[in-house]
Amino acid sequence: MWEKNVMTEDNGAALWGEDAAEHGGCAAALLRERAAAGLKAYKKRELPISANTRPAALIGWPLGHSASAVMHNDAYAEMGLDALYIPVPAEPSRMAGIVGSMAVMGFMGCNVTIPHKVAVKELMDELHPSASESGAVNTVLFKEGRKIGYNTDGTGFVRALRERGGVDPRGKRCLVVGAGGAARGVASALAIAGGAKFYIVNRSLEKAESLAGDMNSRRVGIAEAMALDNASIERALADTDIVVQATSLGMWPAVDGLAFDTSLLSPRHFVCDIVYNPRETRLLREAAARGCRTLDGMWMLVYQGAEAVRIWTGETPPVEVMAAGCEKFLNDLPKHK
Repeated sequence: MWEKNVMTEDNGAALWGEDAAEHGGCAAALLRERAAAGLKAYKKRELPISANTRPAALIGWPLGHSASAVMHNDAYAEMGLDALYIPVPAEPSRMAGIVGSMAVMGFMGCNVTIPHKVAVKELMDELHPSASESGAVNTVLFKEGRKIGYNTDGTGFVRALRERGGVDPRGKRCLVVGAGGAARGVASALAIAGGAKFYIVNRSLEKAESLAGDMNSRRVGIAEAMALDNASIERALADTDIVVQATSLGMWPAVDGLAFDTSLLSPRHFVCDIVYNPRETRLLREAAARGCRTLDGMWMLVYQGAEAVRIWTGETPPVEVMAAGCEKFLNDLPKHK
């Protein structure tokens, strides 16, 4: 599968021409353009490119500064795989065409980020239990003409919590801020890992109720939906061990974003933020100042990415290599004031 023959930019683009065109010429053209750009970057790293190179991608809108391409390509190089990972900005109106094109263009898979994690679920031919239980897809496997959806956000978060935070979620009571695709993955995985109670708070109470309802359909009374206001946060925090900020609030460039008044936190709370750019968000900085232990979003990113690599290749990915690439990428970004 992973032969290392020679591929040029011209014949590499030709590999993905006719079949992809059937799924929308615009989507196919975009993917060829992104692949050519990724190929140039890959050559700078002196990694082998072949006629059998298997591409993978990150789709989202907008993508901004993502560390995914760096850590995936570092992993493929370390593993000796003839593979290439590229970022593909995908507007919501074009997302279905892009995913359909990937399925016939030889892509081994794609990762899915904001805002597509819930919508892309409807495009799948099959859902892994991690996706069907969470109601969101962040990893797609293209296999034998089928699109199979997974959710590695949740398993990545739980692994980060255990291995980097030193916290076992079993029996813990959790406050989850957010009800989108990432929040769904995290809450579902925490429940499977033995979380005892969940308070789901969101700006849209309807979305919070939808997530809580899905969780309660699997274990009655495990989740309660709440509006995102300080009164609700204060009530939930009185009964919470783990706090998970699972929205894009605080992400670059809007680094001052904050979901709630951090003066409501106390040292017994373990505070997590899934945002990784910047690594120390305003929430984590203020939580630490109040004596809380904290966990940033980088390790969730690394572990969910590593699980995606395992799904696509069937091989064990080099987690520490992926983490080093991700950390260097983040350290090289302009510092946030």
